[in-house]
Amino acid sequence: MSRQQAHRVRIIAARLTGALDGAVLARESAAVMHGIPLVGEIPQQVQVVRLGRDGGRSSGTIRTLRACRGFETEMNDGVPVASVAQTLADLGRGRPLRDVLAGFDAMLRAGRVTKEAVAAAAPKRSRGRPRLCRAIEVADPNAESPGESLSRAVMIEHHLPLPTLQDPVRNERGGLLGRVDFIWPEHGVIGEFDGRVKYGRELAGRSVEEVLLAERRREIDIERVTGMRVVRWLWDDAMRERGLLEILAEVGIRPSY
Repeated sequence: MSRQQAHRVRIIAARLTGALDGAVLARESAAVMHGIPLVGEIPQQVQVVRLGRDGGRSSGTIRTLRACRGFETEMNDGVPVASVAQTLADLGRGRPLRDVLAGFDAMLRAGRVTKEAVAAAAPKRSRGRPRLCRAIEVADPNAESPGESLSRAVMIEHHLPLPTLQDPVRNERGGLLGRVDFIWPEHGVIGEFDGRVKYGRELAGRSVEEVLLAERRREIDIERVTGMRVVRWLWDDAMRERGLLEILAEVGIRPSY
């Protein structure tokens, strides 16, 4: 069971026991209900606000937070929940970019929110507003997975030159070889996040070895056609940061300042 699934079970238990009566799910708990991907830890306690009341109270299972003025809510599966825009605004003010960028990217890609709506959901003079504005600025619906978003957050936080996302690469006849996750044309480098999970969608009766071999052939074709170097990294490389930074440094992608 994933961390988000485990947290959803805690939400259901709180609902069944009446602990959510009069409460609105917020922050990480709202993100779980909306299916907003999060990187990093998820609190054990269910996160709520009670409109018109102060926050700061908690029990073993519930943490009550302070709601900002104009707090936006909606219903999700019969439960009052902070809106997608409100959820992203609150998380973006309170958590680092590497934790939240995947959620911003995913909700923009799905058309469930706009940057303007997220910006409007946070008070202009609220704590963490500069952090939120940075997340809004760099969010990109072209990112296609949490691993790609996490990788980009690491690049941003370490001042690496930013790549173009999901650029199509074609062979000499104009046929599409595929879209690459990251490309730095000025450096002659293509980056691919190897999340492994995508292979599950590509198996279709083939063995993992066959899929990996096909990926390697595609990589060779891309290098031949573009004349660029293709580098790959795994989830752990991005999570631990140093692995990703070392892989990119080896091909000339280093901090710009």
